[in-house]
Amino acid sequence: MHIGSQEVDFLRSGRKFVLTTHVSSDGDGVGSQLALARGLRQLGCDVAIINPTPVPENLRFLLKRASEIQSVREMESPERYFTGALTVVLDIGAFERLGDVLPLARLSEGILVVDHHRMDRTSGVHYLLDTQACATGEVTTRILKELSIPLTLDIAEPLYVAIHTDTGGFRYPGTTPETHRLIAKLLEAGVDPQKVYTELFERLTPLRLWLTSEVLSTVRISPGGKVAWLQIRQAVLQKYGARMEDADDMVNFTLELDGVLAGFYFKELGAGVTKVSCRSRGDFAIDKFVSPWGGGGHQHAAGVKLNLPIEEATKMLVSAAAEALEKKP
Repeated sequence: MHIGSQEVDFLRSGRKFVLTTHVSSDGDGVGSQLALARGLRQLGCDVAIINPTPVPENLRFLLKRASEIQSVREMESPERYFTGALTVVLDIGAFERLGDVLPLARLSEGILVVDHHRMDRTSGVHYLLDTQACATGEVTTRILKELSIPLTLDIAEPLYVAIHTDTGGFRYPGTTPETHRLIAKLLEAGVDPQKVYTELFERLTPLRLWLTSEVLSTVRISPGGKVAWLQIRQAVLQKYGARMEDADDMVNFTLELDGVLAGFYFKELGAGVTKVSCRSRGDFAIDKFVSPWGGGGHQHAAGVKLNLPIEEATKMLVSAAAEALEKKP
């Protein structure tokens, strides 16, 4: 995808920016916003990174200082950052995923969405969407190139994390020859892949290990063997004094089961609210599957929030997936 001059001009027109991403931020969102923020600062811009929720522990190694990314819930008068600024939203899929940042973003002078998800467009918002890109980090790299910002190590490393995490270590279907050509440029900029892998996946805390054990004990498989699911309840979090973020990113365990084509991770946010992380393989488009319930994402990775108790949410989605995948011809 060619980066349009209108979107680049939107960025060039600003001197004050706020960058943000979705709740429960991940490697693609955090990596993309750190890279773009550092690039814009090279141009002399005033840039703040403000997210709806704190940075996950395994991504904190990317920060130059603890306050480089701020959580809106821990700030006083965050609206002062948005007033007179341009807001760049990276990797969201849908505006409701901005949480407490959404009303603040509307105070800014304009909004640009940089993403690789399929999403509906909102009037008055600028978009840089490429659904063929392997990650928002890939789109961000093109923006930096258009702005003539060099790939220094402090920009290349978060971009590498963005692409590595959103391609599942370069194994998801969106990984292309162009992905690897881009990764080669990031490695040439000095990125150490062993260091990144260690920081992302080999800094397991005892709490994370205990929660993983609890979640894996809930695994269930449909009678036909094509649907698997896990869950985490508030009672388990309270048992360990944990937050929901501490038990995130476990849905991929479901696809490690032989024969499973659709996997779900049900997270009990409250008595009547359940968040679901969804994965699929093959021709089963999980984003289209969850769209009737307001969900969305990618063909093989999506999410949905349901105003249902976890038992009802589980029964509804699992039954529908089993019906779609295991029905007799």
